[in-house]
Amino acid sequence: MRAESVTTHRRCNQSCTYCVARRPEDTLARIQPAALRAEIDAHLAAGVREIAFTGGEPTMRPDLAALMAHARRGGATSVVLETNATLLDGPRAIALAEAGLSTARVNLAGWGERLDEVTRDPGGFQRTLAGLRALVAAGVPIEVQAAVVRSTRPMLPDLPGALAAALGAGVVRLLRVTVPLESPEPDELVSFEEAAETILAMEAAGRRAGIPVRMSPEPGPPPCVFPRQERGAGLFSLTRGGVREHGFRRLEPCGACLVADRCAGMPESYLARRPAPPMRPITEDRLRRRLSVISTIEEQVEREFVQAAHTHEGADAIIRVNFHCNQACHFCFVSTHLPGVEDARIHEAIRAAARHGDRIVLSGGEPTLHPRLADFIRLAKAESTWPVQLQTNAVRLDDEALARGLEEAGLDEAFISLHGTTAEISDLLTDSPGTFARTLIGIDNLAKTRIIVILNFVINAHNHGQLPGYMRLVAARWPGAIVNISFVAPSSDVVPRNKSLIPRYSEVLPSLDEALAESQRLGLEVVGFESMCGLPLCLVPSAMRDGPLLTLQAGQGGGEFLKPAACGRCALDEKCYGLRKGYAELHGTDEIRPIAASGALDS
Repeated sequence: MRAESVTTHRRCNQSCTYCVARRPEDTLARIQPAALRAEIDAHLAAGVREIAFTGGEPTMRPDLAALMAHARRGGATSVVLETNATLLDGPRAIALAEAGLSTARVNLAGWGERLDEVTRDPGGFQRTLAGLRALVAAGVPIEVQAAVVRSTRPMLPDLPGALAAALGAGVVRLLRVTVPLESPEPDELVSFEEAAETILAMEAAGRRAGIPVRMSPEPGPPPCVFPRQERGAGLFSLTRGGVREHGFRRLEPCGACLVADRCAGMPESYLARRPAPPMRPITEDRLRRRLSVISTIEEQVEREFVQAAHTHEGADAIIRVNFHCNQACHFCFVSTHLPGVEDARIHEAIRAAARHGDRIVLSGGEPTLHPRLADFIRLAKAESTWPVQLQTNAVRLDDEALARGLEEAGLDEAFISLHGTTAEISDLLTDSPGTFARTLIGIDNLAKTRIIVILNFVINAHNHGQLPGYMRLVAARWPGAIVNISFVAPSSDVVPRNKSLIPRYSEVLPSLDEALAESQRLGLEVVGFESMCGLPLCLVPSAMRDGPLLTLQAGQGGGEFLKPAACGRCALDEKCYGLRKGYAELHGTDEIRPIAASGALDS
């Protein structure tokens, strides 16, 4: 979606120490209503569909709602307000929402009265907080924009947690970080090394609070400056269109970088002020994939928002109510850096799935981070006759009241990620220390409800040896649970395609055989082998192929699979997806053994 900004005027009721946009006076002809309407019309005629009103402080204008309504009537599908929110109360927020405001991007670079010293606006922090609450009450989606400068650095790591505590989990959809390169007070400007340290602390706090932290499109530290590149990668969404011709310089490390085709390099204005920071070029393909988007963020959201999955019972509509997550599983195929969609689109996706006769699966990211999850479940129950499923890591369900609330809303099934029996393995795979114990308690809480518990174990190179013990853990602690077996898959550009994560099937089959024997001894139900996330059917133990298998239709698998020549001789050819192409690239196809009509493996 093409976006452009419209500057309503340059005056502002605050005077932030780092701001270079504010002016004491405006050119009156430039800010007349007719002139601004003409500017909006020109943008829309050129194909722009998102208009962002910025300033100065746009809410100083009494005609702001009229300008927003004009943009909407002209064809804008998104209207954004960049504001400090200090002038917003309940009636004003409602008026802007009714005029078509899509998102409020609120400038808030810290928390508490200390922030008033940065904005030079006594009482400004409390007025911003009141404005935020007015926007939330009016149903306006919220983003927060925070600048990393000398005076805000000490406050910023606490910002995500404070926002979640004050406004509620999931209310702030995105925390955008800027690193100013100019300032009326040069001492406020920080080095990229200092900025990267602060931003990583904010990102970690954001994961705990359920608020995704992302870099603003404005120039700032490139990915190579971040000391923890795995964490830093999640802050960016780079496209090939991100390379700019002017104002940036390529340095020597850029020559070896895998994202040089979509990273502009170092800002000239930064290099004029400071020496280049230490740079480690991106040389791992898994990081390149995590940093990249195929075209635009909006188009990638469209690809991932609703996805179909096929079972022998019919089709599932997997609806991602958000994309951000409080874990960071190395094998996750969801683009967790994407912004969430509006509630109205989630409602329509639920209704559309119900009209189509699909089973509704609410997923993410981590859907329990969305404050209106229970409302989505209630809508799905009202619209569909199928059981409603939730895909979750259950971390937040360590709150028994939340688990009970989902039960009361009508949730039928919880499909829970649990990939090991120890915190050591879980921490390694999820990169989220401390969440393993919370997931166990969350499952305990769900097991007390009528909700069907399905535990998903993704087999990978690190955890397959724990699979037999996993069956014993489940049988002892949650004897009524179902175990779903998946195999780690290079199923999207964000999943690392390397042997340190993705083992050969033959390496894990002994552990799988032992685990299935344990499950039969303990009376556990084990499923998952018939899905595209399972194993090729010729590698599945024969006892697990006796259940109903889906006859595949043309196009199922989304082009991710291939079948070697041996599959043509297999009795289950029409029911098996085959090998993922990414797996074949890593390990070849020599493990495939076709199944004869008798059920025996063919040599």
